[in-house]
Amino acid sequence: MHKLICVLVPGTTEDNPLVRARGALNALVGIGIDTVAAFDYYKTFDEPDARFKPYVANVVSDGDSEYVDDESLAPAFPMDSDDGQALLDDMLRTQSEKFRETFSTFRAKLDDLTVEDVMNDVEGARFNLQQLAEYEGPSVFLYNEFGGGLSSPKAVTECVDRIQSVPFASDGGVVEDAAATEGNEQTSRGWIIPADVHY
Repeated sequence: MHKLICVLVPGTTEDNPLVRARGALNALVGIGIDTVAAFDYYKTFDEPDARFKPYVANVVSDGDSEYVDDESLAPAFPMDSDDGQALLDDMLRTQSEKFRETFSTFRAKLDDLTVEDVMNDVEGARFNLQQLAEYEGPSVFLYNEFGGGLSSPKAVTECVDRIQSVPFASDGGVVEDAAATEGNEQTSRGWIIPADVHY
């Protein structure tokens, strides 16, 4: 199955965040040391056959299909732009709705099941528990630049605040020593990179 996820990354230009997002996405598909695959593979929106482009185009254009089409859709959206905020809000709303739906389903099952039934996964109760407890994978729609799942609104807010406070040098690198790079600093610009993932 395919689904749309977004990676939130710091950066000053569109190219730098795409590289950072690919690092996170690589980790999510098990590429790298000490990684465990949450997904099978991914495609970012700079690839022509990535799915969900029409959906994202509709979200960022607020339903006005003449505003953005899936052929000219950017592969990364600044967090502080209307398009970026619309995409972030949509993904957070969708993730929250999915969590609430799963929680309601599980709660309804608990009324009819014993502890032994839950242990034996009667009516898929353990599967629902797994979905509620996921930090990455099909139940999580938003990720940070390291591939860590942002599974709650609080986690998303903390990630956005952190990203928007990271100073960057004029070459796009992170400023490690503020005293050594004084005057060579730019305001951080967070980016949202949508990706089509398969699981």
